[in-house]
Amino acid sequence: MKISVRWALILGILGLIWGTQIIITSSSYISSEKVLLRHARDIMLNIADLTMTQSAHHLALAQGAAHLTGRLMTSEVVGSNQGQLAVLEKYFLDQLAMYPHFSGIYVGAPNGDFFYVNRSEDHSPDGYRTKIIQHGGDRRHVRLRFRGSDRRVLVEQTDPQDAFDPRSRPWYQSASTQNAIVWTDPYIFYTSQKPGITIAGPVYRKGDRDHLQAIVGVDIEIDQLSSFIASLRIGKNGRAFMFNNNNDVVAFHDPEKLKYAQQDGNLRLVKIHEMADAIGKTAYEAVAWAHDDSGRIHLAAPVFARFVHDGMPYNAMFAPFRDPQWPWIVGVYLPESDYLGAIQENRQAGILMAIGISIIATLIGLVSVRGIVRPLSELEKEAVAIKEHDLSQDHVSGSIFKEIQETADSFSRMKQALRTSEEKYRHIFNNIQDVYYETTLDGQIVELSPSIEKSSRYTRQELVGIWMDDLYQEIAERTAFVDAIRADGKVTDYEIRLRDKDGTLLYCAITAALKYNAQGQPVGIVGSLRNINDRKNSEIKLLRYQTQLETLVRERTCELEQSNQQLRLAFETRKANEEVIRKSEEKYRSIIENMDNGYYELDLSGNIVFFNDPYCKIIGFSKEEMVGLNFRRYMAPETIDSLQRRFRAIYKTGIPEKLSRFNLIRKDGTHKTVEASVALITGHQGEPLGFRGVVLDISERLAAEHEKKKLEERLQQIQRLEGIGTLAGGVAHDFNNLLMGIQGNVSLMLLTTSPGGRHHDKLKSIESCVAAGADLTRQLLGFARGGKYQVQALNMNQVIHITTGMFGRTRKEIRIVEKLAEPLWTIMADQSQIEQVLLNLFINAWQAMAEGGIIFLETGNVQLSEEFVRPYGIAAGRYVRISVTDTGIGMDEVTQQRIFEPFFTTKEIGRGTGLGLASVYGIVKNHDGAIDVSSRLGEGTTFYIYLPASDCPVAKQDPLYTVAHGAGTILVVDDEDTVLEVSRNMLEKLGYEAIAVLGGHNAIATFAQTSRDIDMVLLDMIMPDLGGGAVLDRLKTIRPDVKVLLSSGYSLSEQAEAIVARGCAGFIQKPFSIEQLGKKINEVLNGTCPRPPCDPEGRHDHR
Repeated sequence: MKISVRWALILGILGLIWGTQIIITSSSYISSEKVLLRHARDIMLNIADLTMTQSAHHLALAQGAAHLTGRLMTSEVVGSNQGQLAVLEKYFLDQLAMYPHFSGIYVGAPNGDFFYVNRSEDHSPDGYRTKIIQHGGDRRHVRLRFRGSDRRVLVEQTDPQDAFDPRSRPWYQSASTQNAIVWTDPYIFYTSQKPGITIAGPVYRKGDRDHLQAIVGVDIEIDQLSSFIASLRIGKNGRAFMFNNNNDVVAFHDPEKLKYAQQDGNLRLVKIHEMADAIGKTAYEAVAWAHDDSGRIHLAAPVFARFVHDGMPYNAMFAPFRDPQWPWIVGVYLPESDYLGAIQENRQAGILMAIGISIIATLIGLVSVRGIVRPLSELEKEAVAIKEHDLSQDHVSGSIFKEIQETADSFSRMKQALRTSEEKYRHIFNNIQDVYYETTLDGQIVELSPSIEKSSRYTRQELVGIWMDDLYQEIAERTAFVDAIRADGKVTDYEIRLRDKDGTLLYCAITAALKYNAQGQPVGIVGSLRNINDRKNSEIKLLRYQTQLETLVRERTCELEQSNQQLRLAFETRKANEEVIRKSEEKYRSIIENMDNGYYELDLSGNIVFFNDPYCKIIGFSKEEMVGLNFRRYMAPETIDSLQRRFRAIYKTGIPEKLSRFNLIRKDGTHKTVEASVALITGHQGEPLGFRGVVLDISERLAAEHEKKKLEERLQQIQRLEGIGTLAGGVAHDFNNLLMGIQGNVSLMLLTTSPGGRHHDKLKSIESCVAAGADLTRQLLGFARGGKYQVQALNMNQVIHITTGMFGRTRKEIRIVEKLAEPLWTIMADQSQIEQVLLNLFINAWQAMAEGGIIFLETGNVQLSEEFVRPYGIAAGRYVRISVTDTGIGMDEVTQQRIFEPFFTTKEIGRGTGLGLASVYGIVKNHDGAIDVSSRLGEGTTFYIYLPASDCPVAKQDPLYTVAHGAGTILVVDDEDTVLEVSRNMLEKLGYEAIAVLGGHNAIATFAQTSRDIDMVLLDMIMPDLGGGAVLDRLKTIRPDVKVLLSSGYSLSEQAEAIVARGCAGFIQKPFSIEQLGKKINEVLNGTCPRPPCDPEGRHDHR
């Protein structure tokens, strides 16, 4: 980015004057503000500590009660036996009376017995309910006992419909599995409709830790924590709240706002993003939360944040509980006005005085600048006129400054030289013998030399502006010419045929080259054209004469060969006839007995009178059964009438019928398709005696032809998809380059914008749009098989668990059934792309099951043979198979043939883009895998995916990263000005010195001069003048130890992998953020850039 001298001087003066005043005024305010901020944070930490202490005391009582109950049961003071139930019930009632925040106490046994005492107002205010579940033999008894506040029994009843089983509850399973006291996540109690939490722990038989006696638990109401938080005073307007690591709000100053009514009528705790306190939600969103593998918040130490709400700045603090058994977080927020209000009132007088002095100094500086800027503006106008080829006017004026006047004189001399040069080349253009021409790439004529009127009946004015397609004899010749010049960049003496104004055919020779713009993109064709009619007419006459001579020689040779052939044929025919007469009978019988095809003879009634062994095998009868058998016995009913009509026609005309196809029924009931010939048998007098013919079994041939047709259709579909995929990949690459410019500029602007700044939210919105665009291009690249992003060893079962968990939470009407093989071979794949494949298949299945249904998932290890993989174009060997089956509406054959085509969809507008299954196909093929589909209307659909197996261990996940700064000189090479500019700015923000170079040739020249000063090269892969691979080879020749980071709008494809293998230190895919760029450069310069965890060439093990 460049700035004019005018603005440089103005901004320099303004910066010096106003910057000094701002620094002096604000420094004193900032220092006092920091002291007050530290004091406010200390207050918030003290509030958090006090809240934790109160909460721990509130919950510790329940832990002591559960522990005491377990000890009493172990020592058999109380128990779940019939005789001890009364003692146990009294003990539970005492605990509830002693601790008002206890909601209930229970005991669950391994056999399903359950004893539960809780508060209940069903029959009396402040009453109690006792629930007893006991098992005896095959019977199950459920009793309910309701007591008043004085513990007298009011009602006793049974509940045969109750199906509660404590062993199925999460608190029972967690306590028995972990063999320890466990706490549940907070929730709304069904009976009291108050927030609470449950503690449960195992009880073992005395002296026997291997024999579980029961699970003891306590339900604790935690609404008192909200009352405690409401009583806290934090400045004038500060507040506190608590939530757990699952984002459930545990305590709030208004307890009623903790509840959230679900669609089924049940209540749950409100989530932090659903909280009624808008300021609290903004405080929560101001923190960049870390999450563990299960998606829960991970906070190891207190964290502070500053945010703005409704134009007012706030400070917030979030602190985790010290005791890990309660994964809760205390949040406190406080407006800055509570502790900074007074200091803001003392700044106005000082600011007004500084502004007055600065205005006077500014006016003096602007008057001085004007004397320099005015003559420079005239020089700028002169430069623009020369650039636009306007040589008719002079804009330069005099100046008292020596340097400016010398520059003005140089401009005048330059303009005069340009006038002389233009006159010289105009004379050459008007007098050239060949025709000089210029056209656009589409073929529109832009310029012609006057010599065209010597070679054609057209005038120059008639041709300029028309299209070359209108002049060509054949449009195909124009297409071939454009392809040739695009391939090599130029052509020499390329022959074409054109039509003159009167329709005369003109033969011409063209010598031309592509014309490029400043960005290196071809924009037109420039060349010369020569009329070669005379030379071409001579060649045509010579070719015609040569053809006539060859025809005469060929005709004479044929006459001689025919005469010799007739003589030879007559002699051989006479000799053959003599031999045929002698061996006729022997030959006839030998042929019949040894031929592979069936032979038959029928009498006029259709009974078999003669046959050979192959005929018996075809219809499945023995020789004894065949004698006298009528042909109707083994013919399909639908073919008998047509065969009888053919027999009658042959009987009347005597003309045989060569091949007729029909079905017959073998003795065992199976069907055969055959082709048969029929001829009439006659006697010495020509009288009809019967019929004979040959039968050929074509069942296997038809099956093979059907299979061949299916394979051809599959191959055509694959070729069609690959063609469209190439186009989609090119579009995605160019779009990623555009997104790179947007992403880079947004990243730079975000670095200079605070989270509460005026444009911060708009910039984050733009960044989200860029991410959405990158996801779209990722789908296009996935369909186009445009490469993998981060290949690593994966366990497919783990990927399925993650994806089904994410999908299942959003589609409650779909049930997912998994049948996953263990152990399962690993695969080398990009985890995000494989998750995209599964999600696209899940969404396709969900849309096929409008009323809900089941998705069946199955994995397994398979060994694929050469015959099996041949239609898919993959290598035989070890594969991991994943099948996804739904119970939806299914598909017909026509839909299955097109299901993987891009933009093909059977859904209504708005329900699908047609890219989902196309990207699935592209991603699987790019991972050297195969995908197939099996479906029937009304019976659901199954997709089968085969991915190559690998012996690599499962890769570990990379940790999160932030902006990584550094130092050094980096050479940036790209063919896009926008990408170069934004990359250079990002590098400078990261602390590096950046040298931006346009194109591969310029990069090599620059590196040759400054190679020892350059620490790393950021190299684009696809460039029109010289590709990234060729540039890398030249850089390595100049300096073998150069570190190169390859970048591309494509992903890590085979082409990129090949370039990386030749010596690149790493790869980064556009668009990338400043955080991603800083991390990758840091890895390259420090030699820590990650490599594939297994085979560095990305090969898979197919053994």
